[in-house]
Amino acid sequence: MTQFSPYWWQDQPQYSNDNEPPSNADIVVVGAGYTGLSAAITLAKSGASVVVLDAEDIGFGASTRNGGMLGSGHKASTAQAIKRYGEKTAQEIHKEANSSLKFTIKLIKNNNIDCELQECGRLRTAWIPKHQTDMANNMNDLKSIEHFDSHMVDKSSMHKHINTELYFGGQLYEGHAAVHPRKLHYGMLQLALDAGAKVFGGFRVDNIEKVTESFDNGFRVYASAQVISCKKVLMATNGYTRAGLSKYLARRILPVPSFIATTEDIGTERVASLLPGGNCMVETRKRFCYYRATPCGRRIMLGTRAAMHPITPQQALPTIKKMLTGIFPSMEGVGISHCWTGFTGFSFSNLPSLGEHKGVYYALGYCGNGVAMAPYLGHNAALKLLNPKKQHTVFEKTLLNTKFYYHGNPWFLAFSSVIYRGQDIIDGYLSNRAKNN
Repeated sequence: MTQFSPYWWQDQPQYSNDNEPPSNADIVVVGAGYTGLSAAITLAKSGASVVVLDAEDIGFGASTRNGGMLGSGHKASTAQAIKRYGEKTAQEIHKEANSSLKFTIKLIKNNNIDCELQECGRLRTAWIPKHQTDMANNMNDLKSIEHFDSHMVDKSSMHKHINTELYFGGQLYEGHAAVHPRKLHYGMLQLALDAGAKVFGGFRVDNIEKVTESFDNGFRVYASAQVISCKKVLMATNGYTRAGLSKYLARRILPVPSFIATTEDIGTERVASLLPGGNCMVETRKRFCYYRATPCGRRIMLGTRAAMHPITPQQALPTIKKMLTGIFPSMEGVGISHCWTGFTGFSFSNLPSLGEHKGVYYALGYCGNGVAMAPYLGHNAALKLLNPKKQHTVFEKTLLNTKFYYHGNPWFLAFSSVIYRGQDIIDGYLSNRAKNN
């Protein structure tokens, strides 16, 4: 029987704070995911009094629903970044992607966070031959900016990494890793609490009000009949940003769902036979799949864009099964133990952003790459709050834009689902033609 809740939540502790939030704090952080907790750790260690508020139970959102893949990189290519921001800024964007991975792995290791860290590498698989060529060219361009440990894997060597004939090669990122995302989140929560931050779940922030028009006089934060006076506010809500709280941010962040499932226990030998390289895997096709062995090595977890618009896990399950057996035909008939969904936060630039609007700071827009980037940007957001006059990260330059047709309701994502399916059909045709030649 499939459970329609995250596999990562199974047998994990649930934190709750039975106290009431204080009426005063130096800083209020809205959102208790990786971003908010990382910011709280840095702020509390600096001596600031910090209150973190979340509308749901602590750990409800994408920070504990994701695939647990730690990687560098962005949805925007270097060429796109150069066109939009110039060559120097584009280079900094690439360098900080690498920095985010190093930061989060260091955070885990230095604080002995028990999150089943596996430095297993990640293989990006080419869906059609052209993708292999494009990846090789892009890798060389990026290495000319800053070296990172990555190399191409040709089709004849793919069997060392994965037992399927589906792909035309890939690019292996040696430094990428995997974690148990719920355990990483809980470890960061404990660090924030130990540093002195106060964290509360079930406190939905309904309004953030400036005390006066003067920037220095602070804010009142209204949450579940509580009022907290504070000097500064950080929004760390990403894909769960509500228009009712911030129309400005809700117009600039798209809540794009992802759908994930885990197989039943199929044993370590069978998992190892399917994924002999032990790597995390991610595809180049538009409606891409990302998958890995679970930390126990006895199941396979697979995520995909079953739809670009919200549907239920029950509705997504047939598509996920089809994707799984498309990669591994021998998995036909294998049961699915868990299936769930969560929202990633996409910006229109396909890059994260750290900024300020009317005195309220924000850090969000990870575009599906938040496991490494969110702790990193949360830390830099804290530094920005402590020293607003200094630039702490290049993502202060990647300003959030919106579109005239978007007002917080992503009505057009249903059409995007159709377009992506069409692109996959075309790429599928090209893939089959290449295999038959």
